[in-house]
Amino acid sequence: MAVKTDEVRDLAGFEAPQGFLVTSFYMDVNADEFPAPEHVMKAFDSLIHNAEDQRKGIEDALSHDAAESLRGDLARLREWVKDWDRQDANGVAVFSCSTAGLWEVFSIPTAVQSRVSFEPRPQLAGLAAFLSHTKPTAVLVTDKQHARIFTMKHGDVREWTDFEDFVPHRTEKGGWSQNRYQRRSDHWKQHHIDKADELVLKLEQHYPFDWLIIGAEEQDRNEITDRLHPYVKDRVIGYINVNIDAPEADTIEEARRVREEAEEHLIRDLVSRIEEYAGAGGRGTIGLKETLGAINEQKVHILLVQQGFEQPGSRCTECAMLYVGELETCPACGGQVEHVDNIVDAAVQKSLELGSSVEVATDFEALEPIQNIGSVMYY
Repeated sequence: MAVKTDEVRDLAGFEAPQGFLVTSFYMDVNADEFPAPEHVMKAFDSLIHNAEDQRKGIEDALSHDAAESLRGDLARLREWVKDWDRQDANGVAVFSCSTAGLWEVFSIPTAVQSRVSFEPRPQLAGLAAFLSHTKPTAVLVTDKQHARIFTMKHGDVREWTDFEDFVPHRTEKGGWSQNRYQRRSDHWKQHHIDKADELVLKLEQHYPFDWLIIGAEEQDRNEITDRLHPYVKDRVIGYINVNIDAPEADTIEEARRVREEAEEHLIRDLVSRIEEYAGAGGRGTIGLKETLGAINEQKVHILLVQQGFEQPGSRCTECAMLYVGELETCPACGGQVEHVDNIVDAAVQKSLELGSSVEVATDFEALEPIQNIGSVMYY
């Protein structure tokens, strides 16, 4: 199945029973590096072998039932891969906790870093970049008579409706009936636009989307946009030039181009907002230390992080506070802390668990002004 935001949010709230662990399995299967099924299987065998070594390394610290649960996770992975079809996926993520009945498989159209971890919660940081750059988007393509509505949602593309209204064509000829005929044409055109707007609004209610792209002739764009319901009007991010009968692939290609431009604009806007808010000593944080502090205080509304940014750190085993560097005890509660190879992933993970939005910049230099990580806080 493809990745869906609501399902990831549900996973973020999942915690294994006391003393048990969740297996989080990520595997890179991009066709450039693994062109044939046998190449994928070889990569899987290597990854599962490393996972077995990890399991054996922690088994003595687990109860018998908890250890058996991990064995069950890895055994199910071996069975699953026999029938798994890569199709267009470039990555796959599996989350399993046998004792709790958890088993979720996500096919991802972007590459991921292959790794396996055993933690009390599903480790979701590996999905953050993909979710950040595949926001649910609706596409309304319309002319005076026809309308088509598509959605692009985390790798899935779907056409929802195709309807046609009779609209009399405008006449350029004179005569006593010309004005009346053109008024009738305008009436039907407005009726058609209103019907398309109604369908878009209903779509949002049943299949929520973050962004809306409109495909229409340039002279009609303002009228279409102005007549949209305010609830969806604010989600318009741009326009595309496609014919109503254009192949779906062409329409989606143009829409993805607009969405990529909107994503770049969003990242630039967030950097500017963070700089402004932080400069005023208010609702912005710049850099890892400040941002971890805001996450610990559960103040982060939007976390912005550079893809590939890694730093070691510490996490309290008692209160789960996150810190830069290696500490011996937790400054907040005095509890024991554990060393974390990449505290940035832990920050992303905790932000998702808290319900914060996470945006990931893929442009290497995009977040230099905020030292590769920052946030907009609630207050």
